[in-house]
Amino acid sequence: MTSRSAAHVEKKSLCRICTAQCPIVVEIDAEGRPVSARGDKQNPHSEGFFCLKGKHFPEMHTTPGRLRHSLARDAGGEQRPIEVERALDEIAVRLQAILDRHGPDSVAVYTGTLFYQLPQTAAMATAWMDALRLRLRFSSGTIDQPGKQIAAAAHGVWLGGSHVFDESDVWMLVGTNPLVAISGGIPHANPARRLERARARGLELIVIDPRRSETAKRATLHLQPRPGTDPAILAGILREVITTGRFDRDFVRENVAGFERLAQAVEPFTAERVAVRADVSADAIREAAQRFASARKGSVTAGTGANMSGWSNLTEYLVLCLNSICGRFRRAGDRVANPGVLTTQRAFKAQAIPPYKVEGYGKPLRSRPDMPPAVCGLPTSALADEILLEGEDRVRALFTIGGNPMRAWPDPVRTQAALERLELHVVVDPRPTDTARLADYVLAPLLPLETPGSTLSTENLFTVSPALGYSEPYGQYAPPIVAPPPGSDLREDWAFFFGLAQRMGLALELSPGVFPIPGVRMPKTKLDMRETPTGEAVLELVTRGSRIPLERLRREPDRVLFDDEPSVFVEPRDPDDTARLDVGSALLLDELAVFDAGDPHARAGYAYRMVNRRMANTFNSLGTDLDALTARYGTNPAFLHPDDLAREGLARGDLVRLRSPHGELEAVAWPDPDLRPGLVSMCHCWGAPPGEAADVRKTGSNVGLLISVEEDCARFSGIPLMSAIPVRLVRA
Repeated sequence: MTSRSAAHVEKKSLCRICTAQCPIVVEIDAEGRPVSARGDKQNPHSEGFFCLKGKHFPEMHTTPGRLRHSLARDAGGEQRPIEVERALDEIAVRLQAILDRHGPDSVAVYTGTLFYQLPQTAAMATAWMDALRLRLRFSSGTIDQPGKQIAAAAHGVWLGGSHVFDESDVWMLVGTNPLVAISGGIPHANPARRLERARARGLELIVIDPRRSETAKRATLHLQPRPGTDPAILAGILREVITTGRFDRDFVRENVAGFERLAQAVEPFTAERVAVRADVSADAIREAAQRFASARKGSVTAGTGANMSGWSNLTEYLVLCLNSICGRFRRAGDRVANPGVLTTQRAFKAQAIPPYKVEGYGKPLRSRPDMPPAVCGLPTSALADEILLEGEDRVRALFTIGGNPMRAWPDPVRTQAALERLELHVVVDPRPTDTARLADYVLAPLLPLETPGSTLSTENLFTVSPALGYSEPYGQYAPPIVAPPPGSDLREDWAFFFGLAQRMGLALELSPGVFPIPGVRMPKTKLDMRETPTGEAVLELVTRGSRIPLERLRREPDRVLFDDEPSVFVEPRDPDDTARLDVGSALLLDELAVFDAGDPHARAGYAYRMVNRRMANTFNSLGTDLDALTARYGTNPAFLHPDDLAREGLARGDLVRLRSPHGELEAVAWPDPDLRPGLVSMCHCWGAPPGEAADVRKTGSNVGLLISVEEDCARFSGIPLMSAIPVRLVRA
C-alpha cells in the first residue's frame, strides 16, 4: 500500500467485472470511498493491463443508481426498501409454501455469467439448491457456449492437459475475439501484449471469423467465411490433415478411437467444396491445415460467435477432433505449465477419461419432451415456457443470480410475460436492472471491493475447455479494501443463501471451486448452520485442497506467480488403462451429415445475416448504463459494411429497422469496413423492455427480439440461433 496524499491511499485489488479479473490499484478517499482505479504495473502477470471498464469499476460501487437496500414489492405493486433479514424471513416462508403445495419442480434457478465469477456465491447457492433437491437449474451456459460440454462428453477428456498459448507455435481461434472479450483463447492478462510477444517469437495465428476483428488483424492467416459455416472449414482442415498424412500417428494409434470414422465423415469436405460453402479460398483451407498440423505445439479453440451460429455441438466437437489427431496434448514426462494455485489439486496423467453420456440426465422438461436433459444443463431457452405453461407442475418461483434475463434471454417479449406470471421471483443484483424491476424481492449485495475475493473462478476455467484459464501458475487474493456505503444494509451474495437455508432448516455441504474438475472427487464440508460464517471462512472452504494454500496468498500479497515451486510433470498412463479419446462419435458426426445437406437456417427474402460481437467497454449488460463506457457510440449500433450502407441508402447514425422471421427491432446504423459484406453485426444485452417507449440511441437495441425459441434450436442444449440470423433491412 502506498500513500498518495494525507487524505487518499491506494490499495491493491482485483477487478471482477469480467473473467479477466485484472489486478488493479484503487484510490480511496478520506471517507473510505473508491474514487479511481488503474492497472497494477508491479504485477508480473498483467504488467499493468486493464481496460476502460476496470477504470470505472469504483464508479460501480459509488454510483447513485446502486441499491443500498434490498427491495420488496408491496400490496400496491411498488418496490420499496426492506431490511434484508426481514426480506429473507418473508422469502423463506413464501418459498416453503410453494414447495409444500407444488413440490421442488415448481422452483427454478437461473445463474448468469457473473454467478461464476463469485466462487463463494456459486458454491453456497449450489449447496442450497442441492439441499432443496432443486432439479430445474438453468444457466447462461446454454445460451452461450453449450457445445463445449457436449463435445467433451462425446470426445472424452485428456488428463495430461493441453498445450498453452505461451509455449505454442500455432494457435487457431474460431469465432472469438479475445483482444476485445479479454477471454476465449489468448491468456486473459494483457492479451494484446502476449500476442505481440508470441508473434515476435514466431507464433502462427489462424483466425476464422466473418469480421476482420481486432484479433484477426494480427493473424498470420485470416479466413473470413460466411457465418454459420465453421463446421465446413473445420471439416475441410481435418480432411487436409488426414489426406496429407500430417496427423500425429503415434498419438492417434495409442490414444484415439474412431479415426477411420472421422476420416470417412470429413471426406466429402474437399478444399474446393468448402470454398464454395464458406466463400473462402481453397488455398486458405489447405494453408490453415498445413500451418496448424506442421507446428510442434498449439491448440484450436472456438468462442461465442461459433457457438451461437447454429452448430454449437458440431463445431466444438470438430475442434476437439483436430486437437486430438494433431496430438495437441501433454505427454508423459512433459512439464505442466500451470499445475494450479487455488484450484483443488489434481493428478496429470497421459491418459483419457473416456466419453461419457451426452444426454439422459433426468426427465425432460414439459416444454421440450423430445430433449432429455444433457450434460450442458437444461435449455435456458425453454425456461420462459416452463413458467407460462398451464398445469399444476409449472414453474412458480424463480431465483435469478448474477444475470439479467430481460437482456440476455432470447425473445424478451416471452421472457417478460413469464417473469410477470411468477408467484415468487427473487433477484440478487446490486442494480435496478430490467429484470430486477419485475421481481418480488431484490436482494442487494455488497460489491467486490467490499468483500474478500480471489482469482479462483478464472483459474477454474480450464475445466470448461482447452486453452481457457491461466497459462501460468498465477493466483491472487483480494481483501476487502473499502467499507459498504454509509447507512446501507447489504450482505455478501452467498450470505443470502446461507440465511435462507437457516430459516428453512437445511443442512449445507460446500464443495470447493466453481466447476467440477474431470477426474477429481471434490471434498465437501458440512457447514455449522447455527452460526453464519465470515466471508473469509467461506473463501477458505472454496479453495480447500488447493496446491497453494489461500493463507499463503494472504501472507505474501505481492507474490502472485508460483513458477518457482517444484515442477509438476505428466505421469505415465496407468498400466491397466485402455481408455481412448473418441473422434468418431456417431452422435455428433451425424450432425455433420445434416450440416452437409444444406443450410437449414436460410430464409427466402432475407438478404442479410445478423451476427453477434463484443464491444470493448461493456460486459453483457454491465456498463450499458454508464455514460463513460458508452460514450463512443452511445448505443449498440447495427454495424454494416460501408458498401451495404450505401446500397441501402443509409449513412452513419441513421435509424434502421431489422426484421427476422421472428421479430424486429430498431437500431442505429454504423459503418464497419472490417465486416464481411452482407452482414449486420450487433452486441447482445442492450435495449429497453418490450413495449416501453425508448430512444435506441440511448438505450440500445435488444437483439433477443430477433430470436425465436421455437425454431432453429440446437439438439441437446436447445440454444436457439442467436447469431447468423436471417434479417432484412428497411430504413426506419
